[in-house]
Amino acid sequence: MRHPNSRTLHAYWDARRRGGSAPARADIAPQDLGALLSHLFLLRRMDQDHHVFRLAGTGLCRLHQREFRDQNFLSLGTGQDRPMMSALLEGALGAPAPATAMADAITLDGRACAVEVTLLPLRGPEGQVDRALGLYQPLDASRLGGRPVVRHRLALLHPARLPDPSLSLFATRERTPRRALAANDG
Repeated sequence: MRHPNSRTLHAYWDARRRGGSAPARADIAPQDLGALLSHLFLLRRMDQDHHVFRLAGTGLCRLHQREFRDQNFLSLGTGQDRPMMSALLEGALGAPAPATAMADAITLDGRACAVEVTLLPLRGPEGQVDRALGLYQPLDASRLGGRPVVRHRLALLHPARLPDPSLSLFATRERTPRRALAANDG
């Protein structure tokens, strides 16, 4: 995670999960994330190809000059980028663990700005990990010149990775060789 806002959101998410694999959606309090709200979004998984925006911050909507509620998050990608983002998101929910992507947000006239997209899994009311808290963080939105983003081009994916276990039941101990004496009656 490159941007300080991404690291801040990750630290908040990590604290809210209280040692579990993912926090519940009900554990996320928007008032705690005031400085990040304009670029936050909340997705709900309908199926592998449909992750619907439940909420989208005003900064995200302003950059694209459109509303995202009830739209498919995967529609932000085209061509090969779409299945790659689907796999990234499915991996984050399946692990469950954070995932990030770096992309270029591109305007109709070709202006581009790098964005970092952070995806953090959440549990829904039924207890299943079927939601994602996300941050769409532009690294320099002024490069867009106020023009709307119309497409994205993926540059880098950081898939979900499970944290290293603190205890492994199947770890082998390093054994020091013991000298043994043997009696031979021969």
